[in-house]
Amino acid sequence: MSIAEKKNVTELVSQDLDGLIELQKKSFRAEGEVTYATRVDRLKRLKALIVENKTAFATTTKREFNGARSYEFSLFSEYASKVEAIDYSVKHLKQWMKPERRKTNKPMNFLGGKGQVRYFPKGVVGIISPWNLPFGLTVAPLTSALAAGNRALLKPSEYVPETAELFAEIVPQYFPEDEVAVVTGGVEISQKFAELPFDHLLFTGSTGVGAQVMRSASKNLVPVTLELGGKSPVVIGRSAKLDLAGTRLTFGKLLNGGQLCLSPDYALVPEELEEQLVARIIHEAESMYPNITENEDYAGVFDERHFMRLQNYIDDAVAKGATLTIVGADKSRASADNRRMPLHILQNVNENMQVMHEEIFGPVLPIMTYGDFTQVPDKIEPRRNPLALYYFGKDRSEQEYLLNHVQSGGVCINDITLHYVQEDLPFGGIGASGMGAYHGPEGFRGMSHARAIYSQTMIDVLPIIGARPPFGEKFRKKISKILGPI
Repeated sequence: MSIAEKKNVTELVSQDLDGLIELQKKSFRAEGEVTYATRVDRLKRLKALIVENKTAFATTTKREFNGARSYEFSLFSEYASKVEAIDYSVKHLKQWMKPERRKTNKPMNFLGGKGQVRYFPKGVVGIISPWNLPFGLTVAPLTSALAAGNRALLKPSEYVPETAELFAEIVPQYFPEDEVAVVTGGVEISQKFAELPFDHLLFTGSTGVGAQVMRSASKNLVPVTLELGGKSPVVIGRSAKLDLAGTRLTFGKLLNGGQLCLSPDYALVPEELEEQLVARIIHEAESMYPNITENEDYAGVFDERHFMRLQNYIDDAVAKGATLTIVGADKSRASADNRRMPLHILQNVNENMQVMHEEIFGPVLPIMTYGDFTQVPDKIEPRRNPLALYYFGKDRSEQEYLLNHVQSGGVCINDITLHYVQEDLPFGGIGASGMGAYHGPEGFRGMSHARAIYSQTMIDVLPIIGARPPFGEKFRKKISKILGPI
């Protein structure tokens, strides 16, 4: 394709995107009040989309993972949990939509002044979703957007083109284009999408791309919710039940082959418990996945680029002194296109290794040790602001010490990732792991405009307090009560 032809394609795409967002904005303005009934109807249609098309989407995702994606994992992580989230929103939506009464200042409160906050839809929400959970991380923010009364444009990842095309085919069967529409295409279209004048933009993906999306959105002063990654640590306390911690850590680490934003990235364990923990992890990994390369329950690394990235992390760590343990009987690839990578445990890691500074997003688990618990925050600090902080133990003082000395998006105590599926808890990051939150009431509020509304009776308040020119002694006395002598 020539440069001129590429320019024509870009201009055509630009015009289509501009027309699409203007169509939704125009429809939003014409609609006026987005009633409870309308919102519930949209949520129920979204639920029907999930239930009636789960097989088609799950098999497509499996195919895009080169066959190495657990069908069962898809069912519970991307479909069942999203139906539960919709049901939760429908159940609580009427309460979320109620105006909140707020107090008014003196003397207005004595003279009929009333204050309230009402949550209004923002308008059109853009949603950019990733490849690792391509269905679930499109539908989850869409649930919050629809509950809040918005319309939405969806941009699935260009790395899962079949899933994106399936969205483009199926969504119009449930939603007209002016309610919910799908945009497909490569990186160039994604960049243009992020520059559109949305009323809110939600992006899920890497920290680096998230920074680019934020810059693009800033051109139109579009508010953003960024759901990014980060190196989420697992802290094992001395009071932990080590078998339980090892089991849950291993299960969480190997979910989707470690390709989850909430995947435990590395572990911190007391020096004297390191070998016990490693032994438990090995035992659990071999029990859950007695073989790797042909295991239908085990997810492969998404593509060759990511496979080589992980291998480079491992090679770099070993070259710099790390001890490597590969877990599983089949420790090598069964064929050139088989990317089911067994669990790689790295011990004796240090700050000079790439694996300790890049989000791993794969079945590689570095293990760090500590002596005194007060050392833990300093060991986490170079990998600051993770999306999740995991703690295993029964020591409440340790829990509180971590909560007050380590910032993170969310916290899960004595388990891994389960805080994500609690619909009444916000899901979001902080700093490098993101900004804003969705799920439940926080999702509704985050995608709504909290509008302050003050109403006053016909009584003219300002003359009563002398706050209208010409200012006199009465007004100065009132101000002096607040500020002191004037």
